[in-house]
Amino acid sequence: MSRELIRVEGVDRAFGPVTVLQDINIIVNEGDRVGIVGHNGAGKTTLLNTISEQKQDVGEIEYASGIRIAYLTQIRDIDEDSTIEQELSRKGRQFQELEEEIASIEAQMVDPAFYEGDWQPVMDRYSELQSMLGASGGGNVANIAKAILERLGLDQHPMDMKVSSLSGGERAKLALARQLVGLAGVDVIFLDEPTNHLDIQTTEWLEEFINEFIGAQLIVSHDRYFLDQVCTRIVEIDNLRNWNYKGNYSQFLKQKENFLAALDDKIKNVEKKISHTQSALRSMKSANKYDKSISAKHKMIERMQQELKALKARKPKQRKGLRFNLEAADKSSNDIIEFLGASKRFDGLKRPILDSQDMEISKGDRIGIVGGNGQGKTTLLKLITGDEELDSGSRNLAPGAIIGYYHQDHRTLDFKLDPVKQVEVLRPDMQYGDIRAALGRFQFTKDQVATPLGKLSGGERARIALLKLLLEENNLLLLDEPTNHLDMDAKETLEDALIEYDGAIVTVSHDRWFLDQVVNQIWELQDGVVTKYYGNYTDYIRKKKGLPPLVDGEEPVL
Repeated sequence: MSRELIRVEGVDRAFGPVTVLQDINIIVNEGDRVGIVGHNGAGKTTLLNTISEQKQDVGEIEYASGIRIAYLTQIRDIDEDSTIEQELSRKGRQFQELEEEIASIEAQMVDPAFYEGDWQPVMDRYSELQSMLGASGGGNVANIAKAILERLGLDQHPMDMKVSSLSGGERAKLALARQLVGLAGVDVIFLDEPTNHLDIQTTEWLEEFINEFIGAQLIVSHDRYFLDQVCTRIVEIDNLRNWNYKGNYSQFLKQKENFLAALDDKIKNVEKKISHTQSALRSMKSANKYDKSISAKHKMIERMQQELKALKARKPKQRKGLRFNLEAADKSSNDIIEFLGASKRFDGLKRPILDSQDMEISKGDRIGIVGGNGQGKTTLLKLITGDEELDSGSRNLAPGAIIGYYHQDHRTLDFKLDPVKQVEVLRPDMQYGDIRAALGRFQFTKDQVATPLGKLSGGERARIALLKLLLEENNLLLLDEPTNHLDMDAKETLEDALIEYDGAIVTVSHDRWFLDQVVNQIWELQDGVVTKYYGNYTDYIRKKKGLPPLVDGEEPVL
């Protein structure tokens, strides 16, 4: 039986008058990889912090004796003026805490008065801290991080290279490497959105790293494919409480569906019994049959009503969901755009973006573009729109083809405008009431519709950008990281809308689950060459690994 590392019982957490978590109960055993999921604002990161810091308002959080923890934050601060070696040498949070406590004891040790008291327990603690620091590699941080960098493909850069010279993806890898150092000897890792800003290849390497790690892990992530690959359990936070499920994310979805169906049956059964008992009670009263059974039936109804209340409390909180329906303009032929001998190169870049490539996009094509950071995936989208020009070759857009473009940085929006005025610019023919109704479908509140886009969150701006696609005519959608900033419910709504869309779709996305649901082709962009694979992302990976296609209902094992 696995050793119990953390026990959380009856924990509440509030910030001022606002309760965020209530009656949380979780047990973490050695080897558990626990994914924590829930809608945006449900309290996932708060739960992670509450457990890791043992800062509950009510209840108990107990650690097994002597366990060590590490926390990988989603905020990977990095100093652009430093070198790679200097950045790797920065101590992680776990090292700082150890070294601060060691320094505090050493300050006491130089005071003669220290030895007049009970100094032995303090010295025992000092020896324990020194052992922990040594086991974690705290004295050799840079060498350990360099080994990780080698596995991440960053070892070709000199260690004195400025961080500012790295690409965005390389900086994310460097920050990740710095956080992963010192995990030897750690029993529990807390990971908050560990795949943020990582390309697919780095994310897949991180999955291997996590699966090889011996200790337990608690993981907050919106990356559904990642949760499928690494998790052995899922904890859902909903309506302040937690619901525990065995297995990975896919298994959680099936279990939750079955649980909710069974719960609905129980609720209907109890409601039926209450109705039947109330009807019998009315009949007895109308017949003037006043005896002990009437009192018994009243008590029976009270018990059933309490049972009904408890059952309904177990149902997830009903939220106003994003409603999204895309229709393609029927104005073009079957062939939408064609490239012949297309080449593109940027000065200073050793490899080409495109090297004499022939490509064609037709109605019904759903193409996912994949490739490492810096390969030119977003540039390829811009070549399709015509925002970037080819160096040689031809781009032929069919008459009637209308392109809708979703930028990952939402640059097509005017950040000075509020949502209502932004929609008025897009569709001057729409009445104010219709605009407010459309924004309501996209979950915008009364206050948000009057707030400039620049002051809204990334998720709120993403919803405006999606609404823009809905209001514009198009039959070729170009989507650059469309699931960024969206919670899981909104992602599923977008996926459902795209599945029903009968135009063509080309998307760049690190969201492998999204690619599995939406695309029917993968275009792999590598060193200027586009290689086409038919099927979704899992089909593509299996072909790359020489594995046979999945049969219906088979769980992917990669």
